[in-house]
Amino acid sequence: MKKIVYLIGIACLMVIMPASNAVNFEITVNDEEGDIGNANIDITKIWTTVEEDKLIFHIKVAGSIDNTCMYQVTASNGVTEIGTVYSHGVAYFAGTTSAGQPEVSINGNTLTMKLPYGMVSSWDAFSIVGVTRDDIGNTDWATSSGEGNDNDGDGNYEEGSINPGDENPTDKSIDVKITNVKYSIEKSDGGQKWHTQIAIEGTTNGVDHVSLSFVTYYKNGSYDVSEWLKGPIEISSGSFMGNEIIKFSFNFTEEKWKKWKLEMDIKYPVTEPDYRWVENKKEFDKFVIYARAFKDLEETKWNQASYETKPSFTSNGAVYNMNEDNNGDEGGKTPGFELFAVALVFLAMVIHKKRK
Repeated sequence: MKKIVYLIGIACLMVIMPASNAVNFEITVNDEEGDIGNANIDITKIWTTVEEDKLIFHIKVAGSIDNTCMYQVTASNGVTEIGTVYSHGVAYFAGTTSAGQPEVSINGNTLTMKLPYGMVSSWDAFSIVGVTRDDIGNTDWATSSGEGNDNDGDGNYEEGSINPGDENPTDKSIDVKITNVKYSIEKSDGGQKWHTQIAIEGTTNGVDHVSLSFVTYYKNGSYDVSEWLKGPIEISSGSFMGNEIIKFSFNFTEEKWKKWKLEMDIKYPVTEPDYRWVENKKEFDKFVIYARAFKDLEETKWNQASYETKPSFTSNGAVYNMNEDNNGDEGGKTPGFELFAVALVFLAMVIHKKRK
C-alpha cells in the first residue's frame, strides 16, 4: 500500500528544484501494485526515454490498457507543462503542447506516447506525473519531483531519505515554533467530494524564509520523508479533473516570518470512501510535521521545530484542533489525520499550472 508521506511528498512538487547543467530526461518511477482496485488503471511504473528526436512517455499498469479509461503523463520544468493523454481510444496532447495527436502504441499492459524531444531539450529541470482514471472516478498516480534522484543507482526515483529529526540545527539562536495545527474534513456536494480545510501556523524571531517537511515513522524503525515545502507559495484558485482549489497559501503573516501560516481549502472527489489503501495502522507509528526556519537565503543557518501526532484510521470526516494550553501537545485522540495527506495529493497534478 502507498505510504502516507508519499502522498504528501507528491504535493511538494511545489518546490521547484534548482537549475542544473545536466538534466536527466530519462526518469523511472515505480509504483506499488494493488493500491487501487481496478487493475487496468493500477499504475506499476511510469518512465521516459529519449530516442533520436522523440521524448517517449511510458505507462505500465497491473492489468491491461483499457480503452474505457484515461491515461495521462505530464512533464514540467516548473514553468512550462507538456503532456499526452490517451482516453477512450483517442490520444491527444495536453498542457502547452501544440495541437495534434501523439504517436501511440499499446502492448498489453504498457502504453507509449511520443512527442518531439525539442519541446524539452532546453529545459533546466524535469519532472513527470502519471495519472489514470476509470469511468467511475477511481484514480491512481505516480510522480517524480525535481530531476528524479537515483540515490541507489537502480534507475528509480526515490524521495529524499534524510530524516529532519536526525539533523542538527546550525543556529539555535533562531526561535521557531509550530503554534497551531487544525483541520476539518467533511463530505460535501451531496457526498461526492471531501471538503478539507487545513491550517498550520507558527512563529519565528525574524528569518529569511520557512520550509515544511512531513515524515511518517513506522514501528520497524523505518520512515518516509517528503520534499521540503519552501515558502512563500501562493496557488491560484481553480479546478482540475474534478478537484477544486479554493485557497492555498504558505506565507508569512507578519514581516520576516515572525508569524507564518500554511492555509489550504480544497475539495476533491470521494473515490475510495473507506481509504482501505491507507497504510495498515499496525505498522504505523507516528506522523511528524517539521518547520525549519532559515536566517539566510543560502540555508546555511537554521533551526527547526516539530509537531507529532498519531492518527487513527477512519472512513469518516474529522475535526482537529491543537491544544494550545499544553505546549503544543495533541488535543485528544482524533481520527482522520491521514486525510490531510490525501487532501494534498491532487496538488501535484495542478501545481505547475497554478503556481505563481
